[in-house]
Amino acid sequence: MLKSLLGTAAALLALGQVAFAIELTDVAGRKIELDKPAQTVVLGDGRVVTALALLDRDNPVARVEAILSDLQQNDPVLLSYLKEHYPKTAAIPMIKGVETGASAEAVIALKPDAAILSLSGHGPSITDTEFVEHLEAAGIKVFFIDFRQDPLNNTTASIELMGKVIGREQEAEEFSRFYNERKDRIVNRLAGYTGERPTVFLQAHIGRFECCVAMAHGMLGPFVEVAGGRNVSSEAVSSPVGRHMLEFLIGANPDIWIGTASGTQQEYEAGHPFAVLGMHVDEDLARRSARTAIDSAGIGILDAVRNGRAYTIWHGFYNSPFNIYALEVFAKWFHPDLFADIDPEATFAEVHRRFLPMDTKGLYSVRVAE
Repeated sequence: MLKSLLGTAAALLALGQVAFAIELTDVAGRKIELDKPAQTVVLGDGRVVTALALLDRDNPVARVEAILSDLQQNDPVLLSYLKEHYPKTAAIPMIKGVETGASAEAVIALKPDAAILSLSGHGPSITDTEFVEHLEAAGIKVFFIDFRQDPLNNTTASIELMGKVIGREQEAEEFSRFYNERKDRIVNRLAGYTGERPTVFLQAHIGRFECCVAMAHGMLGPFVEVAGGRNVSSEAVSSPVGRHMLEFLIGANPDIWIGTASGTQQEYEAGHPFAVLGMHVDEDLARRSARTAIDSAGIGILDAVRNGRAYTIWHGFYNSPFNIYALEVFAKWFHPDLFADIDPEATFAEVHRRFLPMDTKGLYSVRVAE
């Protein structure tokens, strides 16, 4: 009798395991079979922890065993916040140099259930095939997501994939609905719009690099067209990023100029001409640093700057699930009358209230006043 009961229990357990086994397709088109939700993960790009926060709302680093990039370099403000509010962060190793066998072995030694990597950018990418093969041979499930290469199409797909990987499907679907409703509102309204679309130059890292690196067909570049503008760089090049001479920008003289702010307050106060936005930033610092960056880049003669149609936006949105804020901001800047009812700040506040358990108050976009 006991032997029969044990046999029945084992059979039911086996059936349960088989029933859970699902085949997932990541954003790279790779098919991976998952037999249980991942309880421990490694992240390729440390900034993905903000996406994880949408799903693991009590503690976004609870599952994280390692970060495979330098979060101190990529987002020191975020890292400081995580260390302060989630003490485990300080003990999470940052394992870099994924092209070496030694780093793969260091990850394998942690025995995570899954690795969540980005298609491109910081940390291991889709091109690091040997690294991926080492992890998979050790039984670690590897999934690729993307908030950077094609964020308009891959943001919700990436969140939903992560939700399935860690068993947080409901939370992922809730955010996806929120995101798509707001994106569709802009797309549908512009579908019937026949008026003029302003020319826009979206300059990356204003003040940090020589003029001019622009987002063209990649990152936030496509957001320009979706929000009702004409991307000057994407009309001139076929690559994700456009590299232009200052003379090109002056000659194009766009209706609207946008620079991405990638500096920190500490860098600006140390004398670097970097635009600053993001957590803990106020309007005075944002405007002063933007003005300094514009003057340093030599683009103050643009009509957009003179006419009050120059803006900066936090650079981090180029690789963030919260890029819906950037899309709404662009739409509002390009067509203020058409999108008079849209409030990007309210959208961002709702993201925090409903989905994001992190107090990241600050300023994330600003108009550069003369």
